[in-house]
Amino acid sequence: MIMSRIVFATDLHLADGHEGLEAFAGDLQEICALAPDLLVVGGDICLWDEGIGDRFQALLRDLPFDTTYLMGNHDTDRSGHGEEFDHDFVSRFGSRNSCVQFADIQMVCLNTCGLQPPFDDGTKVRAAVGDGDLAWLDATLAGLDRALPLLLFVHIPLATTCPERRGADRETTDVWRVTNAGAIHQRLTNWPAPVVVAQGHLHENEHLHRDGIHYITVGSVCGRWWDHGTASRCTDGSPRGWLLVDVEEGDVCLNYQVAGIGAHWRGEIVPGGDDGGPRLSLFFSDPAEPVEVQINGEWITLPPPRPFAVDDEFFSTHHWALPPGFTNDSLQVRTRLRRQRWEATVAWRPTAC
Repeated sequence: MIMSRIVFATDLHLADGHEGLEAFAGDLQEICALAPDLLVVGGDICLWDEGIGDRFQALLRDLPFDTTYLMGNHDTDRSGHGEEFDHDFVSRFGSRNSCVQFADIQMVCLNTCGLQPPFDDGTKVRAAVGDGDLAWLDATLAGLDRALPLLLFVHIPLATTCPERRGADRETTDVWRVTNAGAIHQRLTNWPAPVVVAQGHLHENEHLHRDGIHYITVGSVCGRWWDHGTASRCTDGSPRGWLLVDVEEGDVCLNYQVAGIGAHWRGEIVPGGDDGGPRLSLFFSDPAEPVEVQINGEWITLPPPRPFAVDDEFFSTHHWALPPGFTNDSLQVRTRLRRQRWEATVAWRPTAC
């Protein structure tokens, strides 16, 4: 039986304080234990910072599996102009776009970082797929087997509700979401086999479904460890981690692997918002799927989640409101993700987190 396993680890921010390189070395040991066929590094390694690229490549030198890379906005060449803004990245990793084919799936890494003059810092990297990258995508898709699932990896998302949840203006939105995403979406809508798009950049987990395409924004390796070290959370309150993709007989199975704990930590109960009611945070669950909880021996379907204020700036898409008067120490929860059913016991958020 053929099965392929891919790990998508994005937004490393190895230079942003709190011993990021040392922590990522430990993360790599966990990733190695998963025995993937391929590791996709999703960008924001922080090649801007002197010495980070060399130390990062040294960590990955002897891995027992292949690795491919996406360029993040923090990996562009600050001194570059025009097509040269990817010089630092390309000189290390060979190309800003790549394609890897397995017997049961095809995966494509597509650059979504475009130069936006004047080029001063990360906010000047515009979220766009350039003409050259689009031409490369067309040539690549033309050579793939359309009967096999397609997995597309990008750094800056093609589809996300993050700008709307945060009330962003147009200029900020053009940094967070690809401006010409429709051009890529159009190229994928007529793919007969399943299409999954895995995205980084926003340090949060979000699921969207459009025209049969499953768009997934994935939490970050770093969380926000420049704030609170390796114990920091992602912007949506999820623990830091990476995406685990298993493909078998045409089915694409997804899990979010929590760093230091594993894929079995599905979520937690957290205090509520203005109404005071507790919320069920399921880190990687899909709001399009029904979520059921067992209370007093009865299974209850929860209403779909609404954007939930994790703090004054960030709003989660995966916090379900629990029934009024809920006071239990834990909950039995069941739902599904891409037809894969799971059930787990979920407790209150650990006080150490």
